[in-house]
Amino acid sequence: MKVLFMCGYFPDLAGVYDAWPLDYQDAFSFCRAVRTGQFERNFSVHTQKDPVRVCASNVGVARRAFGRFIERRITEETSWPSPVLVPMPSEDAVIGVGTFRSWFMLNEAMAPTEFKLSPVDALFWREKPSPQVLTAGRDELSTLTKDLICDFPLRGQTVVLVDDLVSSGTTLLAARDCLQREGAAVLGAVVCGKVIHDRKTPAFGRQEFWVDDDGTADPS
Repeated sequence: MKVLFMCGYFPDLAGVYDAWPLDYQDAFSFCRAVRTGQFERNFSVHTQKDPVRVCASNVGVARRAFGRFIERRITEETSWPSPVLVPMPSEDAVIGVGTFRSWFMLNEAMAPTEFKLSPVDALFWREKPSPQVLTAGRDELSTLTKDLICDFPLRGQTVVLVDDLVSSGTTLLAARDCLQREGAAVLGAVVCGKVIHDRKTPAFGRQEFWVDDDGTADPS
């Protein structure tokens, strides 16, 4: 499955934020602002010739920038005509809830774009997932797929999944399998940040990779 992404995101698990170059620090803070919608520190968005500075008073720029990225990349993919945008269910997206974090994020991101009516809250967890479920490996793909439920009639619809962060891509594949089981055609995914552990992936850019069921991730 093709995954389009905007940033290389390093998980600051060891408190190494200050050891990374400034553009990666900005990418980290940008992805965090897209994910939470909240301000944590000043940063710049490097998607234009002149970086856009973001502070507490304009933190909403982050989600709008991600929305424009989604709109632009989907428009460029000529084989992705007029898809439904389905947010990957965040940990609070348990079946029966009224709203959840990733649904709110996607709607806020797409509001100023031509795709503002495209988001559909179709995917939910059957019960609140544990952190272990959210980081499952490929050998747990079938089990993870069963933990998801589609709660919207998408048969015959083309779908693009949207997420804030992607690591191995297993949850994206599980979502794809769940939706395809319901008759939807999943074209691919657009995410804000791809988790990285070195600097081979640029901090910002028009980037993509492929995730496959056998556990491979092709960066081409």
